[in-house]
Amino acid sequence: MTIELPVEQPFLPTREHARFVEFAEACSRYRYIGVCHGRPGVGKTRSAREFASFPDLRGYGACNVIGPTLAEKVARCKAIFYTAGVSNTPKTIDAGLCVNVTKLGYARLTVAAGSPEGVDIDQAQLACPLVIVDEADRLSIKSLEELRDLSDRYRFGLVLMGMPGLEKRLARYAQFYSRIGFVHEFKPLSEAEMRLLLATHAADFGIGFDPAQLDAIEAEAAVIRITRGNFRLMERLFAQMRRIMSLNRVEEVTADIVQAARDCLVIGPGN
Repeated sequence: MTIELPVEQPFLPTREHARFVEFAEACSRYRYIGVCHGRPGVGKTRSAREFASFPDLRGYGACNVIGPTLAEKVARCKAIFYTAGVSNTPKTIDAGLCVNVTKLGYARLTVAAGSPEGVDIDQAQLACPLVIVDEADRLSIKSLEELRDLSDRYRFGLVLMGMPGLEKRLARYAQFYSRIGFVHEFKPLSEAEMRLLLATHAADFGIGFDPAQLDAIEAEAAVIRITRGNFRLMERLFAQMRRIMSLNRVEEVTADIVQAARDCLVIGPGN
C-alpha cells in the first residue's frame, strides 16, 4: 500500500506578506514585543514560517562544526518559529524555547566566525534576534510573563500571533501590554491578488479559468465572492471543485461547479 502525504503548495508572496515582513523586521530591529492578529486562513502562519526560515536544529549540537547546507539555512534564518501548545505552562515554554535560542545563537555566531572556537554560551544566548509565537491565544498569563522574561533575559524581539481580539485580551494585563511596541492586522487578500492567484495557483489543482469563456469568468467571480480573500478557504474550495469535476468527468469549470463545491464545505461566519 502506498501512502501519499499531502504536499504543501508553493509559497505565494502577497502584499500582506510584505507588510508582515516590515512588521517582523521592526520587532527584530528594536527588540520590541509585537502582536499580529487576523482571521483564520488568511495566511499568517505561512507568512511567518516563510519569513522566519527557521531550520531544523534537532541534530545540531552547540559548538559543532556546521556543514555547508545547514550553514546556508542558518544564514537565511531571521527568527525562531514556535507554536504554543494547547496545554502550556511557563515550564513548557521555557523548555520549548531556551534550547532553540541557545542553539540558533551558537549556529549564527559559528557561521559568522567560520568556526565554533571562541563562542561562549553568554554570547550565544544573546544572538537570537526574534521569536515568533503562533497560536498565542492559547497562552495563559503566566506563560505570557515567561515569554516576556525570556525576551528580557536574552534580548530578542517577540511576535505573538493569533486571532482577532488578541490585542484586546492582552490589554487587560497592563505590565505586559505596556511592552508592546507594534500591533499588525493581517488582512485577507485583495480582489486583484485573488485574480492573480486564480490565474497561477488554480493550475496546481488541475483547474483553469479561461478568460475567453463566459462560464470560466462567472466561475472566477463566484470563487472570489465565496472565499473573500481567505487563502485557506480558496485551497479547500479548489480541492472540492477538482473532486466534483473528476467525478462528473468535466474539464471546464463553471459557476455551478463552484457552488456545488461550496455546498460541500463548512464555512464559518469568520470566513
